[in-house]
Amino acid sequence: MPGEIDEIKARVDIIDLVSEYIRLKPAGTNNWRALCPFHNEKTPSFMVSRDKQIWHCFGCGEGGDIFSFVQKIENLEFPEALRLLAQKAGVTLKAVDPQLTSQKNRLFDICQLAANFWHKVLTESPAGKNALVYLKNRGLTEQTISDFKIGYAPESWDTLVKFLKSRDFKDQEIFLAGLSVKKERGTDFYDRFRDRIMFPINDAHGNPIGFSGRLLTEKPEAGGKYINTPQTLIYNKSLVLFNLDKAKPEIKNKDLAIIVEGQMDVVSVWQAKTLNVIAMSGTALTPDHLKILKRYTKNLAFCFDMDLAGESAARRGIDLALGEDLDIKIIVLPVGKDPDECVRHHPAEWLAAVTGAKSIMEYYFEKTFSRFDPKTVDGKKKSAAILLPLINRLGSKIEQTHWLSQLAEKIKVSEAILRETIPKIQRQKIDERKTAALVPSTDRDLMLGQRILAIALKYPLTISFLIDNLPPEIIINEALNQLYKQLIIYYTEDIKSTISDFNYQNFHLKLKLKQLKPQNLESLADRLVLAAEKDFFDFDFETVEDELFIAINFAKKNFYSAKLKRLEDQIKIAEKQGDANEVKNLLNQFNEVAAQLKLLE
Repeated sequence: MPGEIDEIKARVDIIDLVSEYIRLKPAGTNNWRALCPFHNEKTPSFMVSRDKQIWHCFGCGEGGDIFSFVQKIENLEFPEALRLLAQKAGVTLKAVDPQLTSQKNRLFDICQLAANFWHKVLTESPAGKNALVYLKNRGLTEQTISDFKIGYAPESWDTLVKFLKSRDFKDQEIFLAGLSVKKERGTDFYDRFRDRIMFPINDAHGNPIGFSGRLLTEKPEAGGKYINTPQTLIYNKSLVLFNLDKAKPEIKNKDLAIIVEGQMDVVSVWQAKTLNVIAMSGTALTPDHLKILKRYTKNLAFCFDMDLAGESAARRGIDLALGEDLDIKIIVLPVGKDPDECVRHHPAEWLAAVTGAKSIMEYYFEKTFSRFDPKTVDGKKKSAAILLPLINRLGSKIEQTHWLSQLAEKIKVSEAILRETIPKIQRQKIDERKTAALVPSTDRDLMLGQRILAIALKYPLTISFLIDNLPPEIIINEALNQLYKQLIIYYTEDIKSTISDFNYQNFHLKLKLKQLKPQNLESLADRLVLAAEKDFFDFDFETVEDELFIAINFAKKNFYSAKLKRLEDQIKIAEKQGDANEVKNLLNQFNEVAAQLKLLE
């Protein structure tokens, strides 16, 4: 063991290693300096010596060699740090040490084997033929498929479990790696991922630690279109950025990280030679993600899908990043609904969009004043309501002052008044999320109503938000509308203290005893709860809240858009009949509904 440690130290240069995590600047002949990654400081006190192969921070007192650095920055025990650095150095650990077979290392081995297995199934097995054809039809080359080690999980209940057990891994270990699910009855396990295209999610060093699986064949019983590995000992989605292992050299080189929404977006953009691209893995951008990114750059460019879900995902990350005093840009897609579609069909336009990315405040100023006239009182109020909260979130007081000045000049209102207005707008909790245009659809209305109530029944903590933000008439399906009204009654009459007292069985019994029309509302409630169990089984509460918010906004916009269309038709009829009073009445209604719709935007 000591010989192997010495060999690793000889092969891994401390400057190269530390540079993978933080930006070093020369400080003399063989020394480098940086802001310490382990405590907050404005003046660099973190020093690294190439001659001595050591690091030390004169601010917080931490220091050591390559092993202690990796342990601290990755939050690893020594065996895991040794394994990681051995891989980096190309050293095979031959010594038999019980610590080297720690549980985490076993999970690393399982994930690596699973990635290799699924990739081989995709590229070499007849079982993966359809998946390979699908990926090539999506424009992916063999090289890209190999670079990302994309795989295919066969449509089988236990193919992976059997393979891993044949390599001497136990059921419990495979389960702890997030790759199997325990059967409801008995002691057996089955594969979590079946008939799915598999994207390995790597740590910053390229080791697979989790997976995202895209359904190949749409089947109602198969679950969501994408499912991810649940939280494990080695996979924490709040700490992982998809493709960071490959993108970090280019992020440092370009001093810019491009953040997109999904794995296919990353893969397509990477194939088009935009190499500084990353994505989150099943969660919104977190403070921990930002802390990791700040090691490589302070410049982020967001490019999310051009729909409400995409804007919602981007918005939370933007809010956090602004508070961290990061420089934010927005890449506006000229064509296509997402980066994948844009870059596949219009690669030149994608590159132009990246080059022409707008600063976050330029983007919102342009977008806001394209909708509101700054010369009218109404336009002044609405544009200030959107822009002031954003200005207030900027981490730099200099930037805040600059954009307050810009807004004051644009709407011809003094800076002093705008500064007084900021706290009022914060209290009103104005939400700046934007919506894309929707076409009214009965099927969509039904789907949204089901989704909204399924979330509420499975996650009762969301019920108060739902009641405050969704009038019952928005849910137009009769059965769903009646169920929602009964939920409101139960919430207001039966819950005596907090929503945590919500009891689904009591609510279910009340539905049954009331014998309401339409019949069998209790059965409808059961179906919705089971649907939520299927669709949201591995979602954290923040993600569920986002899903509910998105569904409510879609439902409201559908409702008001359909209502506007009906009023338009009624106005035309009244005009043909020459009924001036009716036309005036209908126009008033039209304007009220249009105002509601505008608020959503």
